Parts: sequence; C-alpha cells; structure tokens
Amino acid sequence: MQLDVFTVHVSDKTDWIVLRLTGPDGWVGIGEATLNRETAAVLAAVEPAAAAAAGATSAEAARMAVIAAIDGAVGRAIASGLEQAALDLSGRRTGLPVHALLGGAFRHKVPAYANINRGTLSRTPQEFAARARKAASAGYTAVKLAPFDAVTAAATDDAAREALLADGLSRIRAVTQAVPSGVGVQIDCHSRFRADEAAAMLEAAAGCGVSWFEEPVAETAANRPALAALRPQASALGVVTAGAESAGNLAEFLPFVVGGTYDIVMPDIILAGGPREVVRIGHLAAAFGVGASLHNPCGPVMDMASANTAAAMPTLVSLERQFDESALYDEIVAARAHNFQDGAIGMTDAPGLGIRLDFSHPALVWQASHAVSL
Repeated sequence: MQLDVFTVHVSDKTDWIVLRLTGPDGWVGIGEATLNRETAAVLAAVEPAAAAAAGATSAEAARMAVIAAIDGAVGRAIASGLEQAALDLSGRRTGLPVHALLGGAFRHKVPAYANINRGTLSRTPQEFAARARKAASAGYTAVKLAPFDAVTAAATDDAAREALLADGLSRIRAVTQAVPSGVGVQIDCHSRFRADEAAAMLEAAAGCGVSWFEEPVAETAANRPALAALRPQASALGVVTAGAESAGNLAEFLPFVVGGTYDIVMPDIILAGGPREVVRIGHLAAAFGVGASLHNPCGPVMDMASANTAAAMPTLVSLERQFDESALYDEIVAARAHNFQDGAIGMTDAPGLGIRLDFSHPALVWQASHAVSL
C-alpha cells in the first residue's frame, strides 16, 4: 500500500496531519495523526513507523508494531492515524461504516458539545460569551472553555493569583449569562489549581453556573484520591467531574476507572493509539459505572473517526468538537455523510468514516509518500 502524508496549517496552535492510504486495488482510506505541538516529530517518525509495520499480518499487528517502535504519544498518534485509514479503506471496500467494523453501533445519535476555547483569541469575557452564543445558535446544548489559562499550580504571589482566578470566574460568568437556559457550561481547568484550593474553586465555579469540572489538579497517582474526594462535593452542587484526557491505553485508564477518580473519563483516539483501544476503554468504563466522553481536539477527519468510535461505545456521555476554530474545517471537506443537528451527530451507514477530503485544496500540503503493509 501507499501512504501519503499531508498537513494543514490552521494556526500557531494547530497543524492537522492527514494520512491517505491507497491499496493495490485502488481503494483509499484516510486518517488523522494530529498531535498538538508535535507536528515535526510526527512527520519525522512516519517513515520508521511504516518500516516497523512492514510484514504485519493485520492492522492490529501493524498498530502494535508502530507503538512498540516509536516511543510515546508520537508513536500512538501515527498508529491511530494508520488504524483510522485502514478502517476507512476497509469500510469503503466492503460498504460498511466504521462503527460497524468497531463492533456495531450502540447509538445512531452521538451527543456532542462545542469546545469554544481554541478559537477564542482575545481571551476576554466578551469574546468567550459571543462564541458561546454562536455555538448555542448552531444547535449545541453544551459549550466548554478553559478560563484559567494564566493560572499555574506553582504560582506563589497570592494577590496576583487571586486576581487571575477572579479573571477566570469572570469569563465563566460571561458565558453562563450569554447562553440560553438549558445549555450546559463546562470548564477545563488544565491542572491549573493547587490541591488545597480545588474544592473552593469547584464551589466557585458551580456558583457561576458550571455543570462540568474538568482536571482541576495534576493527575498524578498522589492526587487521584483527592480528585475522587471531589466527586461527592461536585454531585451535591449538581456538577460532574471529568478528566484523564492525557491517559493513553487501557492500562493507563485502569486506575482512573477502578479508583473512581472522576464521574467521566475522556479517552482520545490519538493518545490511545487508535479507535479500537478507545472502544476497549469504553467497555472498561461501562463495567465500573463510569461515564465516557471522547476527547477530540483535532481536525475534521479525527472528528468523524471519533464520532464512529463514540457510536460503537457501550456508554457515552458526549463527544467533544472543536467549534469554529478555522474555516478550513469545512473548506477541505468534499463530503460528510454524518450531520450535526439538535446537539448530536446523526450517524448514517455510509461506508467508511463517512467523510471525504478535497485533496486538490491548496491548504492540504503533501509532505511525503511511504510504502506500508497493513
């Protein structure tokens, strides 16, 4: 098979990496291997990853070979992109949707929320509010922002820290006041808080109307009991706790799920090394009564791969979607089979991932071609 690698430069924060797999019979599949701030590392590792997969007797064997050969998140990103492309190709060839290839759909409507964070450039409460209103008008029933960017867990100047925390709460209030009743407001704290202030910040956020409280402190083994202890407080306030977006495979999710760290865990098809591993994580979460919500911070191909994966999970709270980060999100797409309406993606039985890209679009820049065995 031939593997072609493309990039799409979106912003200073984002480059999408698209993989196109062409079989000897002419069938084509696409996947995404985007890894934020690691574009150069991913591109450099594609050739050795393809070599590592040579001779694999199945897509799963190829995935594991790539993960074994290329350390860390870079290897998992490439393995995921290859698995997505192989699933898409197989689906197109057989006429089956990827959610069927992943074991079958538990649902044909995938609830989704709008992440308004990345496209909010000024970081003012007013811009957050305007983007939240736009997302609600587009049909989203929940929005998410990261309001505490300037806060660090290591900060020592108490007066300055209090001012930064107050700024974050102002952004939250602006959003909760901007969206219609019934639209949930979720916050990602990105481990910005100290362990001794997390409970107070949870209460303050709930007082501003937040319904989802994500990753308040660093997700170390030492902090997991403290995170679990926040759950009853959050529940009493009408808030769910969520996190573990940076965890990788099933083994890395195990302590979060078994230990009851969060109400909701957030697997990511890139960081987990592929859709099949995320489905396994979903079954683990379901067995322990823990919710699952897919972390999905990348481009349109990963979005549809994540939607197919979400459809095939036994338990699902929601799917994250990047909202209005760039017009390229739609411009490079030739066709989508799955449409968003009333807060959910309506999944069809279209073959493969249900998305086609316009590879003639100038934003899709070819980087390299490699031979690969899958």
